[in-house]
Amino acid sequence: MKWIRISVLILCACLVATASGQQSTGNVRNNWSEFHRPEMQRYNPYEVTLNVQNVPSLQLKWSYATGNSVVSSPTVAKGVVYVGSVDGNVYALSATTGAKLWSYATGSYVESSPAVANGVVYVGSGNKNVYAFSLAAPEQK
Repeated sequence: MKWIRISVLILCACLVATASGQQSTGNVRNNWSEFHRPEMQRYNPYEVTLNVQNVPSLQLKWSYATGNSVVSSPTVAKGVVYVGSVDGNVYALSATTGAKLWSYATGSYVESSPAVANGVVYVGSGNKNVYAFSLAAPEQK
């Protein structure tokens, strides 16, 4: 019985310590109505092209319509944009014109973002395969 009382006292002490360490709900430092930080400030020391002043003047350079949705992020290497599509294809597009250089049918949806390393493009497909292409056009099956 004595050990139960001791356990309850220890538990109460822990709960009080935890409750007293929580922040009050009064003054909130983060203003969530603004994107990232107050006045749209972001920290990326390598971003020297885009800023709050020139973003409104951006214009569409090109677009390319795949056979279905594109849910992955594109990857750019050596002037080529690589992107997968839910239509089951991996596309290589010219980064300057958007013209299709080649495509490869994987046989299932491609929702993963391509990765490029050592002259090879890697992409996963919904058919449980990972495909590797040289940066040159791949051979179709």
